[in-house]
This record gives sequence, structure tokens and C-alpha cells, in this order.
Amino acid sequence: MYLPLQDDEKLPRTAFTAKGGAELGLSELSGAQSADVLVIGGGIGGCSAALHAAEAGSKVILLEAHKIGWGASGRNGGHVAPATKHDPDEIIARYGTAAGQRLIDAAEEAPKVVADLIARHEIDCEFSVPGIVSAAHTPTALSSMAKRVDYWASRGRPVEMLDRRQAAATIGSDYYLGAWLDRRGAKLNPLAYVRGLASAAIKAGATLYENTKALNLTKRTGKWVVKTPQGEVRADTVFLCTNAYTDNLWPGLRQTIVSVRAFQFMTRPLRDNVLKTILPGGQPMTDSRRLLSGIRLHSDGRLQFGGQGPAFGPQGEPAWRPTLGRLQKIFPQLGEIEPDFWWTGFMAMNSDNSWHIHELSSGLLAMLGCNGRGVALATIYGRELARYAHGAPASDFVLPPTPPRRIFAHSMVEPFVSGLIQYYAFRDAVEIRRLERTNPVTS
Repeated sequence: MYLPLQDDEKLPRTAFTAKGGAELGLSELSGAQSADVLVIGGGIGGCSAALHAAEAGSKVILLEAHKIGWGASGRNGGHVAPATKHDPDEIIARYGTAAGQRLIDAAEEAPKVVADLIARHEIDCEFSVPGIVSAAHTPTALSSMAKRVDYWASRGRPVEMLDRRQAAATIGSDYYLGAWLDRRGAKLNPLAYVRGLASAAIKAGATLYENTKALNLTKRTGKWVVKTPQGEVRADTVFLCTNAYTDNLWPGLRQTIVSVRAFQFMTRPLRDNVLKTILPGGQPMTDSRRLLSGIRLHSDGRLQFGGQGPAFGPQGEPAWRPTLGRLQKIFPQLGEIEPDFWWTGFMAMNSDNSWHIHELSSGLLAMLGCNGRGVALATIYGRELARYAHGAPASDFVLPPTPPRRIFAHSMVEPFVSGLIQYYAFRDAVEIRRLERTNPVTS
């Protein structure tokens, strides 16, 4: 039986498997309050910002329109990657040597920052560091992965290139041409993690409210004033950490991103004999397709995987046939797949596939643009916002704040992206057929 979970109603049940996944049950803001720092958005980025700002001595208030972790922070695959989506040389070319290297270093540091927060605040979120596997479905992708491995291996990092047989043993599938294993990568229960950050922020002195939507943002007599249904907050500094769920609270900000719906699926617990053959080292994995999606096993034996479905508009039925068909091709030992439930949520995509901190006005910053790399980098960027509030010079940031840049013809983006997704699916299908035809596994 398929049990769809509406993204405007519930969070995925998979996130409740850790003790830290219990709801916080926070109250709604009522009346007039004041703060040094006001954070809008209770995801990983917002809770990280609230925690770091409170630990630095600020009086912090955080407003979440739904529940803590309700957005993408509670709906993702839980991969904690030590890198951005871009190769290091591309980052250097885009941002320059100094700024580019800061970003590379910060992304590499991110899983360690996450691990430290989890240990220091005793967050129960099923965190482990088994590494992350990225598999190649074309020779071009394999060559690109080898280049990235060479970069990190030359710097003494624990990465390795896997040939086809090594990849098959690591993944539990002979479907791919090869893969690379980055042993710095981690995995966790994302909803339990963000709720743990929120609890830590409260212990550090921050005040968090749920079911409190920010309705209006203005500046009066040198203070930012945010109206809510039952009250208001006056603050010196405001952080907008709403990411894919950004609305029109600040004019034009929503037009800097495209919110794309992603689908996640969970099987029933796998049979023991099958369970032992899939990702036996415990690593989560992705592959090199344009419409890539994560795959990982949970401690209860369930297999979680991303899939296809309507990218925009009201939640629609997932594309079951291509999603399950792809998984069966990768792992034929699954046989008849028994999905248990599925859920959706939105990711914030932008034109350059990168996170941004925007300085919208004096004392007003926004952080958005996860592009599918939210857990680790949102933690880092939330910390960066807190550093801003406490006077750190922009030159010390991972990347200095930039003005927002609206996406050209934003009103036409959704049909364009929908067409692009179909094109990517076609290209992936052609390449997969070529892979299956020209690269049979030999004994």
C-alpha cells in the first residue's frame, strides 16, 4: 500500500527513527518582543545560525511558519558531503584563488563541523562516517571522477577510485562502469539533526517559535520589525533562512531561485539475504546521471531512494514506473520492490548551482540556494551568518555576501525547467541504454 505524505501536512515518517526526531512542541509567538538577531526559517541553516549567534552572546529569536525541520531540512536523503557540486578547479576559476580556496576548505570541513555539533550537543541523529560512493554511468563521468580523486589523493585525503569490479562489490551492483569513494562523507537522520540543533539553540539561550509565519518586514527607527499573526519582533539583524520556501517577504528574493519538487521513497525492510548484498559498507550513494538521486540503507533495513514526479505545482502522484524500474536495474536482486511510503519537498535551485548569502540591506541577510547540497553547507552558512552578526569582516567569510540576482524571465522558468528535466531524462536514458549495450560485465 502506498502512503503519500503531503508536503503541506506531514514530515516523512523515516525521520522519526531516531530518539532526537521527536517533535519539539514549541509555542506560537504572541505579543511584541525584541532581539539582537531574528532568524526566519527553522531549517538546518536557520537553526545553525540561531545556535551560533546565541552561543556568541546574542539575544536570538527564531520564527518557523510550520514545525522545526518542516521544509527541505526534514525531507532530504541525509547525505553529508565534504564538497560542493563543482570540481575544485571550477570553483577557483569562478571565485578566484583566495575565495575559491576558502569555499573548497569550508565544504571539506563541513562534515567535521556537523560531527562536532552532534557530539558537543549530544544530538541523537544516527550519524556515521562510512564515506559516500559516487558511481559513473558513462566514460566521461568516470574520467571526471578520476580527476577529482587525483586532486584529493595528491593532498593526502582518504579517497579512492574504484574500477568496475570494486564498484560492484562496494555498491552491490555491477550496473556501473566504476565509482569513487570519499571516506570523508557521512550520513545522518536530517530531521533529528535539525531538531537537535534547535534544542541546542534553546539551551544556548535562543527563543524559538513554531507555527509563526513572518507576514511583513519593515525598518523603523533603525530596527527591523517583523509582523506575525499574533505579534511582532523588533531586531537589529534579521536572517532570512527560508531557502526553497522563500516567499515575497522581501521583494524580488523569491525570483533568485527556482523551487523544484523532489520525491523520496522508502521500501519495506529488505529480506536479510538481499539486505547483505546492497551497499554492504553502509555508504550512501549517488550516480552521475543528470537527474541523479541518492540511495541509502537505513538501520531498520529499509532502502531510501530518490525518484521522479511532477516538479512544480500541487503534489502529484510520483512516476512509479520509471522510478522503480531504475532501482530494479541497479539492484536486480531486489526482485519485486515493496514500497512502503513516499514523500516530497522542494529544493532551491539557482542559475549557478551554488549557495549564496545575500546582503539585502544593512542588517538584513538571506541565505539560499542549496541545489541539493543542504545538510553540510547549510550548517556552515548558518555559522557564517552568525559571524556576520558579531562583526566578522566580510573578507573572512567563506564567500562574501553578494547582491541578489533575479533569474531572467522568472515567470517562464517553470515550463523551461520542466522541459529541461524531460530533456535530461532523455539524455540519461540514451546513455544508460548505451551503457547496458556496450559494457556487459564479464566473468
